Amino acid sequence: MTRIAFIGVGTMGLPIARNLLAAGHKLVLCDVDPTRAAVLGVEVARTSREAVAEADVVILSLPSPAAVEDVTLGPAGVRTGARPGTLLIDMSTSPPTLARRLAAELGAGGIHVLDAPVSGGPRGAEEGTLTVMVGGHEDAFARAEPLFRAVGRHVVRVGGHGAGQAAKLCNNLIAGATMAAIRGGVRRRRAGGTRRRDVLRARYGVDPSHPASSDYGPLFALDLIAKDLELVRALAVEHGVVPSIADAALADYRAAQGAGLGSLDYSAVFLTKRKGE
Repeated sequence: MTRIAFIGVGTMGLPIARNLLAAGHKLVLCDVDPTRAAVLGVEVARTSREAVAEADVVILSLPSPAAVEDVTLGPAGVRTGARPGTLLIDMSTSPPTLARRLAAELGAGGIHVLDAPVSGGPRGAEEGTLTVMVGGHEDAFARAEPLFRAVGRHVVRVGGHGAGQAAKLCNNLIAGATMAAIRGGVRRRRAGGTRRRDVLRARYGVDPSHPASSDYGPLFALDLIAKDLELVRALAVEHGVVPSIADAALADYRAAQGAGLGSLDYSAVFLTKRKGE
């Protein structure tokens, strides 16, 4: 049994934590909303520092790079509370530069770090079928792999620190650009044409749980794909690549945000096209 401090019990974090609990691990939860953290009926900590004090592993599932930085490097964060030898796993989506910074700064205090963002959405989190893209040292990956197997079907170490985040951003670039590109031509009754594209089928199908059939309730919020495309742009610029595809897609999502659609599923980018027809 591994003692896990799980920080960030949101749409993705809660089902991931639930699966870890079902796998027999001991969890301490911490979230900005204590009532949300109390749902699983396990110990709830008031601060990140308190949560990590006795933990073997710390897992983050947070909505922004700023939140990751505050929870890890802030005055009441992981760096000030975790013991040497603790393993930190960041399952949020953040810049590769931040992943490398965490590895360096926390590593100086004896804390091992993996960046391990996930793909598969809330349904994959609930079913334990996520794809986990991991960056970091092989020995840390070997230590964490049983935990990943409790929450994911496809688990792969893609390289060193930051590589997991780079892979996730590439994944979200493909998803975000595809959704923006097809926004003018998808109709529910034609959803069969995307049969081999899960990200489209799960949104434009006729099942009541699909966003297009449920007022675009978010599986992955439009505001979040816009945030990730901004991270993609920064990554491209860092490597001297012109982010033309990310720029074009981001323009569509910014228009959707301007229309007040940011809290809906990112497939709601389609609605901006419909309003102009």
